[in-house]
Amino acid sequence: MLKAFIRALDLDESTAKSALFQDRIHGFLVSPIAHERIRVSIANQQYVLSGKSKSSGLFQCRLDLPRSQLDSHSQCTIQWDNGMRPISSPVFLTDDTGVSVITDIDDTIKQTDVCSRRKMLRRTFAEPFTAIEGMAEIYQEWASRGATFHYVSSSPWQIYDALNEFLCAAEFPVGSMHLKWFRLRDELIKKWLIIRRKSKFGVINNMVKRMPYRHFVLVGDSGEKDPEMYAKIASKYPKQIVRICIRQIDANPIDPPRLHKIYKRYGMIAPIQVYSNAKQLGASPT
Repeated sequence: MLKAFIRALDLDESTAKSALFQDRIHGFLVSPIAHERIRVSIANQQYVLSGKSKSSGLFQCRLDLPRSQLDSHSQCTIQWDNGMRPISSPVFLTDDTGVSVITDIDDTIKQTDVCSRRKMLRRTFAEPFTAIEGMAEIYQEWASRGATFHYVSSSPWQIYDALNEFLCAAEFPVGSMHLKWFRLRDELIKKWLIIRRKSKFGVINNMVKRMPYRHFVLVGDSGEKDPEMYAKIASKYPKQIVRICIRQIDANPIDPPRLHKIYKRYGMIAPIQVYSNAKQLGASPT
């Protein structure tokens, strides 16, 4: 399977053996930690989850905790009862009110070329990540004005570490990360783009629904279906979605006919700003 994937990307031997490629592909090849009891430790309090991890290794739960138990420096530590090394993650808190920026990653803040399957896969697995010029500075300015960030992408969870390192190195604001579960052993490469398109709407819709008193700015690009998806969400939550920003991608631009079709179909209130340069977004998120 791995050899077939390397051939599909047309990688030479040195690239296939490079530390970068091996690191990016590693998460897809390891066996999941399935059917294990999970303990979560937050702010020195430990909770044993009622269910076990699925066959995929994923788990999901809801914990209702008093705000007084948490602070801005809280950590969440996850441990399996089989004795494997625990992992830790920061806890992200959002106030009931305020501005949240929900931003795409690929071709919005990171150069990916999603309109070309071959280029997208090579940039994801075989090349260093490159930031879109000026986006980190604009997001930092928005963060300084109180905005909270949520990074939502159809990129696979298995490259979370690489994406997190990229965000830190490029000096993007810290925020929650919402990625897609995907296994090479289960899916064909030719389905990659289809999988990408189906994963983001539900995540964003649930996020807006869970925080009914916050205002949201949606940032994406014209390469795939971000404009249509964001417009659909804005039509459902017109009082919460205050701004939509779409980066213009030459391979699939958002031209006047496409924009007119979106407004005609969804009739939403939030304006769609199409931009080519990060500076056009301005210093304020709203």
